[in-house]
Amino acid sequence: MIGMWFFQDVILQPTEDISASFLWSRVYRQVHLALVNSKDEQGIIRCGVAFPEYSEENLTLGHRLRLLAPEESDLQRLNLADALMRFAPDYVKITTIRQVPIRKCKGYVTYSRYQPEATVMQKARRYAKRHGISIEEAQKLFPTAVSKNRYPYIQLESMTNYHRFSLFIQKQEAVEQPCNGFSAYGFSKKSSVPDF
Repeated sequence: MIGMWFFQDVILQPTEDISASFLWSRVYRQVHLALVNSKDEQGIIRCGVAFPEYSEENLTLGHRLRLLAPEESDLQRLNLADALMRFAPDYVKITTIRQVPIRKCKGYVTYSRYQPEATVMQKARRYAKRHGISIEEAQKLFPTAVSKNRYPYIQLESMTNYHRFSLFIQKQEAVEQPCNGFSAYGFSKKSSVPDF
């Protein structure tokens, strides 16, 4: 049984001059800030994200970001219209808050951040430094298996050290789980969101 949820979509509108990846980078930064500012009285972020056009096979997020919450007031507190004011109406379209259509629900999913393991060389350097051995010796201790996991991502810039990084996004089927809060990026491995 699907519980009651509410959602609001942000639809990216790339142009010849402005690519979808550029828009994802700028828009997601603002959504991230809005999520941080939407914490409830207990300091919990109650809005999660979904990517209805997500495709691991094609490594794309598509052009639609969906924000979901168990209460309409959670999305109202998020205030996407203000957060994305400088992008609308030219580069993004923001839909009204609506109830999730139960008949269209395929089930539940989680979206989480995937962080590729450090490279073998990085691991070897750290190990060598900690244990006082040469990097060559340390490299022999680590297998050179390469991860084959590839996920769609958004290129972001850290607001603390201004380094650019890739926010890899992993989607997994899940069972219905109560909303226990989401990260500042709208992700959770525990709180699932309706998939439709």
